[in-house]
Amino acid sequence: MAKAKEEFGEVSSLEDELSCPICLCLYRNPVSLSCGHSFCKECIQRALGVQQQSKASYSCPMCKIQLGPILELQKNFQLCSIVETFLATTSKGEEGKSYPEERKEMVPCDFCLDQPQPAVKTCLTCGWSLCQAHLNKHNAKDSQKDHVLVEAGAGHSVEERKCQEHGRLLECFCKDEREYICMLCSFEGSHKGHSIITLKEAHDKELGVLSYTMKQMQENKSAIANALEELQKSENQLKTNTKTVTSQLVKMFEEIRAEINQKEQQILSDIQYIEKKQLSAITKLKKKMEQKRDEATQHLQSLQKMREQPDDFLFLKEFKLAQDRIENQNFKVGKMEIFVVKLDPARIKRCRSLMCEYMSQLDLLMREVPI
Repeated sequence: MAKAKEEFGEVSSLEDELSCPICLCLYRNPVSLSCGHSFCKECIQRALGVQQQSKASYSCPMCKIQLGPILELQKNFQLCSIVETFLATTSKGEEGKSYPEERKEMVPCDFCLDQPQPAVKTCLTCGWSLCQAHLNKHNAKDSQKDHVLVEAGAGHSVEERKCQEHGRLLECFCKDEREYICMLCSFEGSHKGHSIITLKEAHDKELGVLSYTMKQMQENKSAIANALEELQKSENQLKTNTKTVTSQLVKMFEEIRAEINQKEQQILSDIQYIEKKQLSAITKLKKKMEQKRDEATQHLQSLQKMREQPDDFLFLKEFKLAQDRIENQNFKVGKMEIFVVKLDPARIKRCRSLMCEYMSQLDLLMREVPI
């Protein structure tokens, strides 16, 4: 007895762990938020809908962490599988744990007058739905012991379980036509001479087919779940790889731009240095030329005055002194080699060719990625 209580407590504790914090029922289509908490997909959508209507920012109902303006509800395949396994291995799972939207409508007892009680069975022979008390009275009569009883509400209506041709209960199954028939249909009418079995035999036979079908569907479901997990892994891997490659390319292009900018600054700086150096030399040379020009002008003016000297002795004396001064000075014009900055067309063509080759190598990076 103590062991049974202990096992029941463990099952109850596990059930609590596998229950949605919002509806307090076992998870249905569980999804996870970015904070790690899980909920039924429909429950969390309703909760987030209320937050949206109140114009509040999205937040987890459990930890109140802000979720951001864009939500991504990831299906929790592992939790979904655990819940299904739990339902399949517990009595509650075998009986089918009901949820608010899955509860069957209450069928009232046809014999309760003042306060109708929920019917537990429907007698197909009598056509009445019976509560437990009236069912006991019904079964107590010997004449009604062979009546066919079904769960209340099962099969929608009694008329669906009766033969439209003879008005009798559908108690047999035609294997040839795969139709429900009554006893009279097997002796007369379109089913005469067909292979006829009872509904019980048809049930037992189809139950085996059902078990095989369930097994196949379980395998299909497991295969789909595995495929979804693989797709999720592929999606995560793709995002990770894309992020890594993007980071690598951004870094590479930043390095290329930095090197190009540095080389541009260096070349332009060298050109400006050469220009400045040559301009300084030209300025110095211009000053010397201007000084020589002024001195030559003075000598010309002095010689011009000598031409007007009437005294021969003084003319010869002054001219001799002027000649000595002129010979002691250098009036030759010096040539300066100017370095004109220009680009070699062949080198420009070569640089452009290398740039095109480099761009082609960058294009090859993307060709390796399937589009």
